[in-house]
Amino acid sequence: MQPSTNSGAVLSTDTISKTLAGSHVVVIGGSTGIGRAVAAQAVAAGAAVTVGSRSAAKLAALRAELGEGVSTRTVDVTDEADVAAFFSPVEDLDHLVVCPGDMANGSVYDLPMADILACLNTKIVGQFLCVRHAGRKLAPNGSITLLAGASGYKAYAGMSITGAANVGIGGLGRALAVELAPIRVNVVVAGMVDTPLWDGIPAEAREQLFEQVAAATPVGRIGQPDDIAATVLHLLGNTFVSGSVIHVDGGAIL
Repeated sequence: MQPSTNSGAVLSTDTISKTLAGSHVVVIGGSTGIGRAVAAQAVAAGAAVTVGSRSAAKLAALRAELGEGVSTRTVDVTDEADVAAFFSPVEDLDHLVVCPGDMANGSVYDLPMADILACLNTKIVGQFLCVRHAGRKLAPNGSITLLAGASGYKAYAGMSITGAANVGIGGLGRALAVELAPIRVNVVVAGMVDTPLWDGIPAEAREQLFEQVAAATPVGRIGQPDDIAATVLHLLGNTFVSGSVIHVDGGAIL
């Protein structure tokens, strides 16, 4: 038997750039943190990028930073009419990345119902709605990447709802990979990453938290948005990965 001339190969940065050049990537939740890093790396790879988020001010700042390679529109992923309106004018879509940043932290006895619903509606319902309204616009060789957090796979006190939402995203992505094939669907599970999501914690306490997590992580540090974005871009370009739940956490899950 002759060896295949289409054998797999590790994708280099140059290969990813060639793969994404001229493609259209939509990043939801892309005005800050991991989504912002994904948008920046996709633009650098030659893609045309559309970014959606709730904050018009943050989107304006992103446009100013990334220039002509990015367009922006506001969207509330918990409002189906708003999601439908966001995707209505989108054409020639190659890749969708959805990375909502919402957590509900607190005791099972005290966590407000508003926080519970906000977390579930953003992380589960919001990602589902984005796929619902973008899926039929995606190229057959396109991809969807959903973002989840480590608390779905490693237990933390006070993060029961957030953990449930995160592990739910893993199940959502795997089911969609089967339902939407040949479109590829993957989930990236981010470990603790230094993003504005943690800004609600006082600076000193936040720094202590980061140091504690870094000390318990095999690589000896917490993540940066670019760490996660690099894996997302790999998934956009690698046409032989689908239905995967990939942990990018410095080994913390171990």
